[in-house]
Amino acid sequence: MSTPEHQSPINMKKSDRKNTGLVRRKRKLSALLLAALLPGMGHIYLGLYRKGITFIMLLMLDVSALLYFSSIGMQINVPLIILLALLIPLGYFYNVYDVLQAAEYILSRRRREEAVVLSAHRQEEAKGGGNPFRKERGLSFGLMLVGGGILLILFHQKPQWLQTGLRDYGTMMVALLLMVGGTGAAIKELIRIRKDRKIL
Repeated sequence: MSTPEHQSPINMKKSDRKNTGLVRRKRKLSALLLAALLPGMGHIYLGLYRKGITFIMLLMLDVSALLYFSSIGMQINVPLIILLALLIPLGYFYNVYDVLQAAEYILSRRRREEAVVLSAHRQEEAKGGGNPFRKERGLSFGLMLVGGGILLILFHQKPQWLQTGLRDYGTMMVALLLMVGGTGAAIKELIRIRKDRKIL
C-alpha cells in the first residue's frame, strides 16, 4: 500500500501506517519463502532480476558439473567432487541470507522515498515503462548467460573432446580463466577510479 501523492507520510492515519508495515513484512516473508523454495526466485520477486538469474544459473551449473564429473570414468580428484557438492548448500544458504538483506534494504529505501513526493528519481522510473529488465543492461551479464548455457549443453552432451581437454589441459584452462577474470576486474576498477576522478 503506497502513500497517495497528495498525502505525506506525516499526515497518514495510524491504521494506514500499520497496514503499510504489514504489507512490507508480508513482502519480505514472501521473498524469503521463494528464496527457500528455489534459489534466485526471491531476488526476482524483489525486482533484482540479474542477481536472481545468476543464482539460478550458478546452481544449475554446479549440479550439472557435479553430475558430469561423477558420471564420466575419468580419474578425477575426489576433492573436486566434494567441493562441488559443498557449494550447493553454501550457495543455497547465502541466497537466503542475501535475499533477507536485499529485502530489508529495498523496503527501508522505499520507506524513505515515501517522504519525498514526486521526486525526480520516480519521474525517471515512470518514463522507463514497464520493462523489468531496463536496469539489467550490460555486456558481461549477457556473456555470462551465453557461457553458462554453453557449459550446461556440454555437461549434458558429454563430448569426448571435453573429457580429453579437461584431463590434459584442465589446470591450464583454469589458470587462463583466473588470469582473464583478474585482468577484467582490474580494468573495470581502473575505469571506475577514472570516472570518480572526473566527477571530483
